[in-house]
Amino acid sequence: MPELNAALADLNAFAERIWEAASPACPTLSLEVLPEIGSTNTELMARGRRGELSPTLLAACSQTAGRGRQGRSWLASVGDSLTFSLGLPMRLDEVPGGGSALSLAVGLAVAQALEAGLQKLGTTPITPAIGLKWPNDLWLHGRKLGGILIEASPAPGLDDGQRWVVIGIGLNVRLGQAPEGSAALQSGPFANAGLTPGLAWSWIAPSLLAHVRLFEQQGFAPLQAAYSQRDVLAGQVIGLWAAPGQGAASGHPPSDTGMAQGVSETGALLVHTDNGLQSWTTGEVSVRLQGASH
Repeated sequence: MPELNAALADLNAFAERIWEAASPACPTLSLEVLPEIGSTNTELMARGRRGELSPTLLAACSQTAGRGRQGRSWLASVGDSLTFSLGLPMRLDEVPGGGSALSLAVGLAVAQALEAGLQKLGTTPITPAIGLKWPNDLWLHGRKLGGILIEASPAPGLDDGQRWVVIGIGLNVRLGQAPEGSAALQSGPFANAGLTPGLAWSWIAPSLLAHVRLFEQQGFAPLQAAYSQRDVLAGQVIGLWAAPGQGAASGHPPSDTGMAQGVSETGALLVHTDNGLQSWTTGEVSVRLQGASH
């Protein structure tokens, strides 16, 4: 219980900072911190379907049924991870690339906010930069640091053209029970820098809100160049799995292989294969560096 109480106090203290930073631009924003939940994404999706549509940031000290992309589990133990979701109405279908492009925009916003925060803690530049692995992973030093899960659905009370969108983010703050081969923020020069889930949340959340609203207005195209600078797949030979539920860990051979060539203005993955340049969108494919263990 002492660890849980400390984790709750940490998140609640930084929730006040987030409110101060974000409320001028989003006065209806609601912030909640829970000791434990099945999944912050599942909870906010359920609220949206009930017509509870105020923009909401929901963080939990631990998740017992956290989910990643394609139904994978994301376990979050007390103090080890930052797990939170943002729910809000968005005109997602009017943005080229929709949820696929949003996932990339969110990853970029999180990476930039984390680096800016880490820079304040350290005296040397962050090297290498936090990378982005299409479509929804954050990487640090060649290992997975965190992931993004975006879900959207109709909801009662929305304006025409809007959907209720929930953006879930999970980050390893310390390795704890993270899968082998994972990365964590509390490592290297930041191992003893006082970095907590609440501090990381306070860096990310206000920036995330601002960038999501900007994405809704401008789409992914203005972010394409910045994304390409963090693209860990670019120039790599990768495998592509087109069938739902399949992927590198399934034992099935890839549907295709090729050289990753960056992303398009709508967030599609561009891959040069034997059949020429192919465009892949999230939901159709699992991507893995050929020969990699992550």
